[in-house]
Amino acid sequence: MGNGGSGSRVGFVSSYDAENGTASIYYPDRCNEVTAGLPVFMPFGLIQPLKKGDMVLVLHLSNGSEAGIVLGKYTAETEEQKSAIVVTEDQLIFQDQSGSISLGEIIAKCR
Repeated sequence: MGNGGSGSRVGFVSSYDAENGTASIYYPDRCNEVTAGLPVFMPFGLIQPLKKGDMVLVLHLSNGSEAGIVLGKYTAETEEQKSAIVVTEDQLIFQDQSGSISLGEIIAKCR
């Protein structure tokens, strides 16, 4: 990306290395430029499994396009969400097609 490569960008996963937690990203608007493997952010220590073609948000650092972090999959509002972890001021809620449960409810069931 040369000069001005820092900042956040939306790109697409070219390849994903689950073992090393890295992904290479391609940018169609940059003549299909592909980065080297960038680390994938793991919120709360959770692995973000990615697949080729996923649209992702990438934070590039000021020292070049090869220095950055893949923050995660970027989903357009029109796409149906299959599962989620929702964080509010006082709850952590897990949701999927079967329903939802808070972390507090899980802990209460284990006591």
